[in-house]
Amino acid sequence: MKNIKKPLLVLLATVTLTVNFSVAAEASTYRQAKTPLNLRTGASTEKAITTVIPTGFYISELSRLGTWSKVRYGTKTGYASTKFLLTDQQIGGKRIGKTLIVNPNHPLRSSYAPGESTVARAAFEKMRLAAKKEKVTLVAFSTYRSYAYQKALFEKYVARDGFEKASTYSAQPGESEHQTGLGFDIGGADASKYAKFSFSSTKEAKWLAANAHRYGFHLRYPLGKEAWTGYTYESWHFRYVGATLAAQLKVSGLTMEEYYQLAPGKPMLP
Repeated sequence: MKNIKKPLLVLLATVTLTVNFSVAAEASTYRQAKTPLNLRTGASTEKAITTVIPTGFYISELSRLGTWSKVRYGTKTGYASTKFLLTDQQIGGKRIGKTLIVNPNHPLRSSYAPGESTVARAAFEKMRLAAKKEKVTLVAFSTYRSYAYQKALFEKYVARDGFEKASTYSAQPGESEHQTGLGFDIGGADASKYAKFSFSSTKEAKWLAANAHRYGFHLRYPLGKEAWTGYTYESWHFRYVGATLAAQLKVSGLTMEEYYQLAPGKPMLP
């Protein structure tokens, strides 16, 4: 029995540590920064700022101390004001890990207004400069759109083409990726081809199709995937998802709906 007890104790200790680790991991919750948010060394405005968390960035909330949240941002751990951390309910859409899914089945709240993502903009600028070296001009001609702006835009299209047709190429308010600040409509040197099917045959569109994933951008509404995305092919509409996910989507050839095994994002009739 003496020879058996020690291995059993080690095993029990290992199991206990595993369980405790799992509980700790489950206790952490993702929150999104509502504004550029200071990460401090302690739960007070008098504590030193170690870095600034970008608007719209998801961080892991570990615990709370009064009006402060202890959070993990990348490799850093510190404190941020809880009132500037949005919950999933305040954002809307559907969060999977640190990825925010937006489509007709998962609309955003009308009050959600993060503005253009500084992280996505920095990635675009890096991509733009890389393309420029290859004599390819890239222009982000439409990025962040507020709920109100999208509402007015969709209503204009409905007045022109009717609800059913407008729903195949334009998102209803709350259902647009542009409201996340992560959706980028990208064109080339010829502005007359902005948001037009003809853009797909340009050298800029071909460069983007081959390289955008390297900079974290995913072609959100690809040709032949209309039944999944709910929208017609848009060679110009890219969603910033980060380099890792963008590469996985590129290799798999899947839409975000397929990749995350979600229901097809078909627009619903009123």
